[in-house]
Amino acid sequence: MSETSAITETVVVKKKRGRKPSKERKGYFYEEQEQAVVDYISTDDEKEKNRIFNTTLKPAFTKMIESIIRRYSLYPPDEEFQQTFDDTMSFLMTKLSCFDPSTNYKAYSYCGTICKNYLIYKINQFAKNQKRNESYDTPNESVQGGIDDNIRFSYDETDPRRTFLSELTGNTVDNIKRILEDKDKLRLNENEVKVGMTLINLMTNWDDIFAQMGSNKFNKSSILLFLKETTMLNTKEIRDALKVYKKRYYEVKWKLINE
Repeated sequence: MSETSAITETVVVKKKRGRKPSKERKGYFYEEQEQAVVDYISTDDEKEKNRIFNTTLKPAFTKMIESIIRRYSLYPPDEEFQQTFDDTMSFLMTKLSCFDPSTNYKAYSYCGTICKNYLIYKINQFAKNQKRNESYDTPNESVQGGIDDNIRFSYDETDPRRTFLSELTGNTVDNIKRILEDKDKLRLNENEVKVGMTLINLMTNWDDIFAQMGSNKFNKSSILLFLKETTMLNTKEIRDALKVYKKRYYEVKWKLINE
């Protein structure tokens, strides 16, 4: 081997040994997730939406929400972490369709801002409620005992309040069914039929549906999310379609109150 060849081989070996391995990105929201948001809000296929959410968006949004809560200490004092997380995720999904890719605004920034503002709102609401409650005197022992009894018996099936809610729900479902039966006569459009059927499902299977969504409390954001995911309609379309059922709901409620 010539001296020149030996030197060349040594240089090549040194270059190989000195090559730095490419760094693996450790974040959670990159081009793939940005495109997934666009694909999610662009498709009308429910199965495709679920696939995009479960495979790409859910892992990214989970890390985003957990990070925001912990990094900025946005813990509503009256909630467990899981409830705060679930509510924030539900709220974010109701606002995702409002994202406009044509503005060149990053989905990452948009979603992060939505989550932070919602968590700040929840904390501010808690502070307002605390301030309001502080204006009342602490009840004496006899009054406190009555409160404890009310709480203890509040789940009794004979409780008038529980009976009222059961009747209101049942009667409302019956009325919605009658509206759907007369859909041709009432000239219901396709969106109104979709929303009506979804309302029946929601009100009939309330406990099971909201257990799957991670929260069983009455939450407008969770309800809207369920309606959107089930009907594949946007917020405006759902609100327009609800008008025919709202009127009947108030009629049922007014009748029960005055009986």
